Amino acid sequence: MREIASDVVVAAAERTAGPPDDAGWVTAVVPIESLTHAHGDLLRLGADVEVLAPARLRALLAATAAELAALYAAPAGTGG
Repeated sequence: MREIASDVVVAAAERTAGPPDDAGWVTAVVPIESLTHAHGDLLRLGADVEVLAPARLRALLAATAAELAALYAAPAGTGG
């Protein structure tokens, strides 16, 4: 996370991080500048992050993931 997030975001994640759950996931709260900004930043983490809230950001990431899955499921060069 340090490679893509600001010091403020990393500090917030470290300060609010709980213990890992049985699957190894850690829940933390991080500030976001805007949905658009958070969408771009969190996409860089791929499947290593799950957004629980806000619901609009979660839905935006889910839609992007679905579009990417469709694109990469199709033969190369067909545009999905």
